[in-house]
Amino acid sequence: MPKPNFLPVLLLLLHTIFSFLSFFSCSQQLSASQSQALFRLRRILEYPPPLSSWNRYTSFCYLPSSPSLSISCSSTGQITGLYIAGEGRRPALSANFSSDSLFTTLSRLNSLTSLSLVSLGIWGPLPAKIKRMSSLQALNLSSNYFNGTFPDFKPMALLSELDLGGNFLGPEFPSLANSIATLVLRKNNIRGELPVFLAALDHLQKLDLSSNQLSGPIPPLLFSLSTLRYLDLSANKLRGALPSSLSCGNDLNFVDISSNLLVGGLPSCIRTNASNLIVLNSWNCLSAADLKYQHPNSYCMKKPLAAVLPDSNKKVGSKSNLGLILGVVGGIIGGILLIGLILLLFLRKVKPEMNGVKFLHKPIDGSNSIPVAKRTPADARHMSQGVIIGTLGITPYRVFTVEELEEATNGFDSSNLVSEGRQGQFFKGWLQDGSTVLVRRLKLKQKNSPQNLLRYIDIISKLRHRHLVSILGHCISASEGNANTPSIVFLVFEYVSNGTLRNHLTEWRKREMLKWPQRVTAVIGVAKGLQFLHTVMVPGLTGNDLKIENILLDETLTAKISNYNLPVLPKNKNKKVDCEIPFDVWEDGNFGSCLRLIRFYYFLCAFGCCLVHSMQNFENGEKEDIYQLGLILLEVITGKPPGLQGELDAVRAQLLKSLTDSPAKLGIIVDPTIRNTFAYDSLRRAVEIAINCASKDSTERPSIDDVLWNLQYCIQIQDGWASSENLSTQS
Repeated sequence: MPKPNFLPVLLLLLHTIFSFLSFFSCSQQLSASQSQALFRLRRILEYPPPLSSWNRYTSFCYLPSSPSLSISCSSTGQITGLYIAGEGRRPALSANFSSDSLFTTLSRLNSLTSLSLVSLGIWGPLPAKIKRMSSLQALNLSSNYFNGTFPDFKPMALLSELDLGGNFLGPEFPSLANSIATLVLRKNNIRGELPVFLAALDHLQKLDLSSNQLSGPIPPLLFSLSTLRYLDLSANKLRGALPSSLSCGNDLNFVDISSNLLVGGLPSCIRTNASNLIVLNSWNCLSAADLKYQHPNSYCMKKPLAAVLPDSNKKVGSKSNLGLILGVVGGIIGGILLIGLILLLFLRKVKPEMNGVKFLHKPIDGSNSIPVAKRTPADARHMSQGVIIGTLGITPYRVFTVEELEEATNGFDSSNLVSEGRQGQFFKGWLQDGSTVLVRRLKLKQKNSPQNLLRYIDIISKLRHRHLVSILGHCISASEGNANTPSIVFLVFEYVSNGTLRNHLTEWRKREMLKWPQRVTAVIGVAKGLQFLHTVMVPGLTGNDLKIENILLDETLTAKISNYNLPVLPKNKNKKVDCEIPFDVWEDGNFGSCLRLIRFYYFLCAFGCCLVHSMQNFENGEKEDIYQLGLILLEVITGKPPGLQGELDAVRAQLLKSLTDSPAKLGIIVDPTIRNTFAYDSLRRAVEIAINCASKDSTERPSIDDVLWNLQYCIQIQDGWASSENLSTQS
């Protein structure tokens, strides 16, 4: 029987497979015009890393997808999806870049249904020609530097997802097609009231308008959209009360209205008793919420007021003969005080060296203070270098014009007013380069000589450090009647928009980002900023209102101190400058010996009293700053505000007891979010520092250098624990 011949069948099968693969390959091969458009796009975007490996042999439709690049193609060889993302926030592209050229090229990809260009440094306006991309269903241009007004998206009838977050677009709200299901415009420059038409978008599922300048009431109908699931209106200036009869859509599961100016109670439909609904409402003036995380009602009712610097001119005293006699007596007393002060400072410096102190402070009766290692002289030198290094990498200081600041703040419009108080008015502004700034407006109460004012500006221009909300520049505005007389000073600061340290400890979305290493690093940043303030001038800047809500975190979680003290403004040139030594007393030699003696004693008194006063103020303010730093560290450890003095004492006592008990006891007290993320010895050292800093007895509080040294030691312990992958002993 002859054997069956399978060769023809095998050849037929191979031919079929080859034909199929050839057809599939041809169908997926891009046309020449599509490939050219991609190469042109790479050149316009200035060769971002995800596109750097492209060449003429690249098969774009077969490129493996990655977090930074994905290309989808149709069966006819047309690009339908394009996703390109940079790492982090890429710097703005060069001056040769043109957003118009970019969208001209993109419009040639006429089958695109999904386009994402994220964190690529793209800047400039969004051109009107974007509406030519009528096939787009999803558009994501977030985390770039687009500015100017929004184009008209209404002609894009298929567009259902639009994400333009993290740009500088505004101030008007964009017009949209009714097809929108996801709308993300967070972190832009949108101002004014929420448009009513939002409540008519009957396909809307996600709406994120956070971190803009929106004002006015929230349209109640917005909550009742039947399709809405996610609503974020946080960090705006929305005012008024939500009606008690407010109704919510059945699918609504997330609402964030925090950091606005809302008053009254919460409607029943957005209270957090529902298991399927998350509501964030902190930092408004709501009466039906946890008042611990709400502003007083007056905060949401305030109006912009001109800020006036306190008058630094006071009467020096009588010039009568009685004054001269008192001057002699006062001079003698001042001389004694001066000598006593010098001896006191000398003894305080020498005594620890003689006794060979190894700890910050000796425990007093009751063991309320804990020994903590003190830095060595080599460490102290390292600290000084660290203060200098902290000033590197900051935008160069510059002088602004009034016109620049008026344009940046829209004429200092009240909608851009962030806050006002004894430290002046603060306005949010946007410079021409797209950067966001905070402009502090100070109205001078009386005339100051330009020389004194410029000397003052020279002092505050030094307040630039990585862990401060640093000053970027200034502007001096003259009075209308006299161009030589300064009337208003504008100080321009960097703008930090990622929330406060307390936000990151209390809000569920942010607290997961702050495990133990990140928390210690943040407090180290605060300590470095504080050290800089204490040493940047003599005497240093102390009493800095160091509250946890004044500690801001940037996008990299770098801690920055805001609302710190500024130096006292110099007085009029014809009067003495605060504690300035009146050197001119030595220049006049035409007085008799008695009068010269009187003037010498008067100078000695003024200098001695001033020096004592300045040193006392510095020391008291320094200890107060350390105390406030201790409270911040306690909250970072426990996750709870220290509260009133009685509550603080209870927390300190509980922590003290836990240090003598088993490690598990300390693990129970700490914030549950950081459990299993810390080395026990690292946490224990931090607790010891916090207890010492928050001591009632100011003499028991360590210096800022010692605090910083010990905190950095905490990180060293933590790093060693993490690298060895040991398990901590906490529960």
